[in-house]
Amino acid sequence: MKRFLYYLAWSIGIGVIVYAGLQFQQSLVVRSQETFNPVPLWVYIAIFPIAIGLLMRLPKFLQERRERRIIGFDWSKFLAIGLPSFIILILAVSPFLQLGDMGMPQLLSSLHLILFSGTTAQTIAGLVFGYVLLDSFKREDAGGSGSHYYRAS
Repeated sequence: MKRFLYYLAWSIGIGVIVYAGLQFQQSLVVRSQETFNPVPLWVYIAIFPIAIGLLMRLPKFLQERRERRIIGFDWSKFLAIGLPSFIILILAVSPFLQLGDMGMPQLLSSLHLILFSGTTAQTIAGLVFGYVLLDSFKREDAGGSGSHYYRAS
């Protein structure tokens, strides 16, 4: 019962944070329409899902940390799943970065238009990145030889 209440409290807390975050996002939409500056909105759209992904994995991470079961970092999982999702987030905000007169190559521009005509790709990539970031910490009971893990001291 104690575990159920623990997870229920986390779920309610995450729900409150999501609600507050969506309210803040709506105010950023209004502000970006008034000021004609979409950069804060797009940065928020890229970062907020990362925070939600972190919050989704945080209860289990804290439990593993409290039990001292974390022994290293799974770089293969992070590089195979986390890094591509982070690159998608960077691509989402890249048109707003001041890169001078370099311009965006035509292929990258077309890819950006296809992937980021809405916010679905950024949301999914942010959730995945946030979750995988905490999930990449290697646990004692995960098995394997551990040769590709960085051992925490």
